[in-house]
Amino acid sequence: MITTLRPGLIKLDYGPMQMTLQAECQGTPLTEVARNGAERAIAILRELADYKQIAVLPQCKLKNLDSLPLILQTMITAVRQSGDDTLTPMAAVAGSIAGLTADFIAANGATKVIVNNGGDLAIRLSDDETTTVGIAPAIGSAYTHTIRLRAGDGIGGIATSGLGGRSFTKGIASAAVVAAATAGLADACATSLANSTYIPHQNIKVTFAEQLDPDTDIAGHQVVTEVGPLPPEILKQALYAGWEKANGWFNSGQIIGAALFVGTLGVLVPENFAVPTEYVQIEEGFRWKFAK
Repeated sequence: MITTLRPGLIKLDYGPMQMTLQAECQGTPLTEVARNGAERAIAILRELADYKQIAVLPQCKLKNLDSLPLILQTMITAVRQSGDDTLTPMAAVAGSIAGLTADFIAANGATKVIVNNGGDLAIRLSDDETTTVGIAPAIGSAYTHTIRLRAGDGIGGIATSGLGGRSFTKGIASAAVVAAATAGLADACATSLANSTYIPHQNIKVTFAEQLDPDTDIAGHQVVTEVGPLPPEILKQALYAGWEKANGWFNSGQIIGAALFVGTLGVLVPENFAVPTEYVQIEEGFRWKFAK
């Protein structure tokens, strides 16, 4: 179902895909362009459905990409760029669909495009366009920090993964947020970053993914199902593991920035990646600077 929320803003609810699409040209809403973008997103998802059996395969089994549709090639490229061999192309599905949809809308005259595919954002800004994105310390909670985006800053996507999200996670992060050049890469890296925060503890419950979903693309992988109270040292270890991964990506130019939240701890990579909102009392909540 495609619904117009307001001029230039469309909501799409189609099968597993819940998406909002915003399109403007120098402040003028482009409702029909956004609606056409929604139709394009549906077509992309339908095309991918014909290749579902390939999309769930491990990366190492995917050799000849030329015969595959653009959406699947985009997903495969994203997970390979992340450097995480444990990811299947499905780790980048939401971001990749958002990215191709945003490209379509931008190619049809929009100077400001924001496609939100279940929390994974594809952003296209040209000329003097700007936008602000909020970062929340847990999926579904209110944002505590913001990122100001401008045309030419290199950020094409921002994605979030972690406990409480739509997909399984192997770690204990309440939110792992990554900004990258493409939404597909941001999606894949956010998944990998969240996964990296697992630390064994009796209060962390895990099970094999196929026991929760027989059709999962990560059969044989253990995923976190429940997290109870954890001692500070476990939270710090988990945060540090994620910080190391995000910092390595940032230093190599793989990502543009990241925010990671584990329990009551949080860290930004780089430290100026996001700005706290005025109403957030940092001293009472998240301790941002991780002490190595």
